[in-house]
Amino acid sequence: MSSPPAELPRLSPAPDGALSVHGSAVRIGARGLLILGPAGAGKSGLAAGLIALGATLIADDLTLILPGGGAPILRAPARAPVRLELRGLGLVSPPTSREAPFAAALLLAPSRARLPEPDTWPVHGVEIPLLRHPAQPDLAAKMHLWLS
Repeated sequence: MSSPPAELPRLSPAPDGALSVHGSAVRIGARGLLILGPAGAGKSGLAAGLIALGATLIADDLTLILPGGGAPILRAPARAPVRLELRGLGLVSPPTSREAPFAAALLLAPSRARLPEPDTWPVHGVEIPLLRHPAQPDLAAKMHLWLS
């Protein structure tokens, strides 16, 4: 089992055994993607691009990770408005999903190689695939294809 990379945000305990993390989450088909990165890295912009390709928003800015039967579950905090912040434009209410199985985490950061070795992030006892990629105009299409 790998240890969490230092550049990942801290997972904080939340009610009901959940963990909270600063990041946005979308559902693509039956799979959930957690988008991570520092403030201003492009998390919401990437979520918007994925939604334009058919994804639905689970949470923007703060996501809960709950233990699940097989995979952990991505969900928005209770009573949190499910809206997406579009920097420079304001808040929008895109199509949403309540939750999705946590299929992968994407850290908006330079990738280590053109074809990187697989990496994982241990969350709730499950090794979640961890991808690294800088925010670029083609990233939404790449992630949509990768998760489809």
